[in-house]
Amino acid sequence: RGSYAYALIYTYFRFGSTGAKRNLYVQEVDHKGEGLFTNKAVKQGKVICVANGPVRFGHFEGDDCYLFPNWYGIESGVWVEVEHPFVKINHGCTPNVGISDTRTFVALRDIEADEELAYDYSTSDDEIDWKMDCACDCSNCSGEIGSVQSISLERFDMSYPHMPKYFIKLYQKASQRN
Repeated sequence: RGSYAYALIYTYFRFGSTGAKRNLYVQEVDHKGEGLFTNKAVKQGKVICVANGPVRFGHFEGDDCYLFPNWYGIESGVWVEVEHPFVKINHGCTPNVGISDTRTFVALRDIEADEELAYDYSTSDDEIDWKMDCACDCSNCSGEIGSVQSISLERFDMSYPHMPKYFIKLYQKASQRN
């Protein structure tokens, strides 16, 4: 597996439905910097947006895992680099947003107007070496974010089935070994 072994395919970053971009905004969040919010209520299972941004390829180990903080995984060694404003979505150990298929972000539960959007970063990363401190501050906070192989069954169930299929299979394979 070679670091920096990636190619670029540039496409657009667009939102799931006409006018959806108007329904998202960025706002300061205590102890997190900025976060992404919706100004309209979203029902469980409804599309929030579709990320069609640059796709990058590569496997990263050790410190290389930290080179590209705004990417999320969709397959083994395949990443989407999200752009503004979606780059502002924070992690949550109790997420309200998941990834349906590979690019469609959906509501995992009913989301109220002016609520911060958060998805579980662990559900889209397979790099064992990657870890970061968690600042989600929820009652189920694990204190650390890592790869999908590191999450509990409870965390997996919160996002399932709204996570890329590759990560579902990887989690299931890893949990069979434990």
